[in-house]
Amino acid sequence: MTRFQRELNGELGAYWKKEAEKELERVKTDLQDGKITIDENGVARNCIGRVLMSDMLEKLAMVTDRVSVEATTAARDKEVSESLAEYRKNARPVSEEERMEMQAAFGKGTTVVNILTGEKTEL
Repeated sequence: MTRFQRELNGELGAYWKKEAEKELERVKTDLQDGKITIDENGVARNCIGRVLMSDMLEKLAMVTDRVSVEATTAARDKEVSESLAEYRKNARPVSEEERMEMQAAFGKGTTVVNILTGEKTEL
């Protein structure tokens, strides 16, 4: 059970239950106002066209049966993979200024690894 589900069922107290109910109303309003869209495949997107993250997707699934959790999750995974590939393609080497900032933060002799590209920087 997610935190939001626990809030909604009152397990965390009356205050959180009321806030969860308000949040579901906001999601309904966003769907009605077009701030959240659902395509013909059931993929939900936010107002800037990004696939919804799991927390908002969970709430949306509670207010409509038009959304496909599986299709939205698959589309989000694809979107993230493409975004990371683009980032790696456009990544530039660490500048001397960045290297000095890292050395000040982590100490001389440390190896800093960019977890998105795998690039290692010896300080």
